Amino acid sequence: MAKVKFAKTTTGWEQLLVTVETNKTELSFLEPQRSQLAGVLDRAKDARFRQDAFKAQFQQATRDLEKATAEGQDLAVRLRNGIRMQYGLRGEKLVEFGLQPRRKQQRAKTEPTPANPIGPKP
Repeated sequence: MAKVKFAKTTTGWEQLLVTVETNKTELSFLEPQRSQLAGVLDRAKDARFRQDAFKAQFQQATRDLEKATAEGQDLAVRLRNGIRMQYGLRGEKLVEFGLQPRRKQQRAKTEPTPANPIGPKP
């Protein structure tokens, strides 16, 4: 939507500049504004060009970041697996690398259930 509006606006400015230039003898008193509008039009087009270039660079940077992240994740998994191979799945040395060693599960102590689960009688 913004590109359409920009294109429509700049096209309108260009047509206005051409029409004023064509009638410059009758509109000579508008020459300062015409030249200012021409300058603004050039700056606007330049800004739009830079905006599009930066958008393309941003999209490429996003793709590069996604690729680097995926590659880094793969390498981190390989390193963690190598560390587990070296120290074993239960080795306490794994904690040093931010890995959780496998420990024997301890059974949770269960509280004895009351004989009358409904509650005391009044």
